[in-house]
Amino acid sequence: MKWRHKKFTFMVIPDANSSVIRFQLSAVILVIGLVIVIALLAGALTAFLLYKGNTGQIGQLQQQLSAATGKYEKIINSKNEHIDVLQTNVADLSEQAKTMNDRMADIKNLESQLKKMVGIETGSSAKTKGTLDQSSKAVTADEEQISMDGGTGGEEVPITEGEMGLLVDQTRDDFLSIGQQIEWLKPELEITKDAVTKQLKRLRVTPTIWPTDSRRVTSLFGIRKDPFTHRATFHAGLDISGDTGDPIYAAADGTVISAERSSSHGNNVLISHANGVRTHYSHLSKILTEVGAKVSKGDIIGELGSTGRSTGPHLHYEVIINGENVDPRPYLNATRGSN
Repeated sequence: MKWRHKKFTFMVIPDANSSVIRFQLSAVILVIGLVIVIALLAGALTAFLLYKGNTGQIGQLQQQLSAATGKYEKIINSKNEHIDVLQTNVADLSEQAKTMNDRMADIKNLESQLKKMVGIETGSSAKTKGTLDQSSKAVTADEEQISMDGGTGGEEVPITEGEMGLLVDQTRDDFLSIGQQIEWLKPELEITKDAVTKQLKRLRVTPTIWPTDSRRVTSLFGIRKDPFTHRATFHAGLDISGDTGDPIYAAADGTVISAERSSSHGNNVLISHANGVRTHYSHLSKILTEVGAKVSKGDIIGELGSTGRSTGPHLHYEVIINGENVDPRPYLNATRGSN
């Protein structure tokens, strides 16, 4: 181990005019210095190799990150497209709900019109009416008509999350309202159907149509001057003039209880209807029915004439309620085509 004690002399000559610089280093220090230099070189080489390897990995990671970013961008764009479609569908459903609400109001209106046509009271339940009134706050077709056939325009403004939430809530409420209306309308329409059926049956046996094609009334019901005696007498019916041979129609469904000729009424027909109602047709030129015949409203039962106590071709028409003659005019409120 004698080499540890050895010393090495190093000379540094800066230039020809400068003095020589000498310094001595022991063998131990020299070895330590060499070791440090070698260690530094090894560290630098290791760092270089690591950097070179990491550079390749960083490039791969960057490529993977770029691919993942593109993939996620496509997913986000797809999600956005789906959201746009869903928002459009919600808007369509909202329009459909409004349209259905309008249709429900139309159905209720038609029900009221049907009741009115057959003479049924058109009052409706408060909760149904209230619901329909609320749904009818939207402008009706008579007030304003929205059509996709015309031109539209305006700036396209993206819908906000809050606005979409309100639209979803409104659409849900609209469909809930429609469901309630349907549940309320079902029994009401059944009731209306039964009421209309009963009313139609009543109308069938109620003398509501004109018994002649002519509408020329020549003598009214009540007190009048008799055309033969010229004295005040009670006229029990209505005289409707026409041409001999004109058809005479049954004013309601019923049964013929008399078809005969008399000195005062000439050829005449008496028909019994329901609820104590009878109609009498006099001065016919010809009888076209017989006792016991079942006649329907609008059936021809004879022809207009001037038989019996008559001054000219006409029909003497009477309406009798429970044995008492009443004015026929209130019953002449329909034609044969609308009975």
